[in-house]
Amino acid sequence: MRVLILGATGTLGRPVTRCLLDRGHRIRVLARSARKARSMFPADVEIVEGDSTSLTDLARALPKCEAIHVSLPTESELTAVEHLVGLAEAGSAEELRRISYVSGTSVREENRWFDVVDVKMRAEDLLERSGIPHTVFCPTWVMEVLPNFVRPERAVVIEGKTPPGLHFFAADDFGRMVASSYEDDRSLGKRLFIHGPQSITIPDAVRGFHEACFPQMKLKRLRPWQARMVAKLTNNPSLGAVARLIAYFDKTEEHGDPVEANALLGAPNTTLEEWIHARGG
Repeated sequence: MRVLILGATGTLGRPVTRCLLDRGHRIRVLARSARKARSMFPADVEIVEGDSTSLTDLARALPKCEAIHVSLPTESELTAVEHLVGLAEAGSAEELRRISYVSGTSVREENRWFDVVDVKMRAEDLLERSGIPHTVFCPTWVMEVLPNFVRPERAVVIEGKTPPGLHFFAADDFGRMVASSYEDDRSLGKRLFIHGPQSITIPDAVRGFHEACFPQMKLKRLRPWQARMVAKLTNNPSLGAVARLIAYFDKTEEHGDPVEANALLGAPNTTLEEWIHARGG
């Protein structure tokens, strides 16, 4: 299929793009920076420069695409899904056969007070009402977020009051599972939960990554409110976003059962230790 990918340059978008390409799909990427996208992907990936929140840009990128994968940040995803559904209803996506969308493991009605959850629930509802065949992926925390805590210039562990255990998964495993769903129509109409093979708290995961990869650095401990303050002072929105998520998980937990996703698409089997080792730890 020709697959349009929104968010291809992101942490979860890149492995999906690579895995779909490896399986013979034709890939078209809509990216704000064509130069950045071109540096990440081989020449046979078609790059369309544009904004996923722009109806005009989406309309330019959509022709002849049989599938769309949506893996966008919170501030973009709802608008993009609204535009995609509108284009489909207007007859501008005649060849569209399926959409895959990245939601989250704790996205459910009781957590709608958190703006990220509300956005994702609204996007899921739009897809459901559209009648377009789709699969919703509900992943927990990806291992690739850990370097955001430990970098050469700083090492920080953000600790909530009662950090829950989370089944961290590797982005490459996620890419493989999404690509597999494109070859199995049993995945359509489902919410599939993606959980890795072992449960570990965020502070313990950060400490493990720190000790293996940056043992010479001192690890600074922050509460979420302190991390948000540091993020504001240092103009680091990614740190602030992670701090908000950690504070959120003080009030909820990992939800969903990954059994169905594992049976359909093959379980994510990369352990945190294997992932760290592959990065030189």
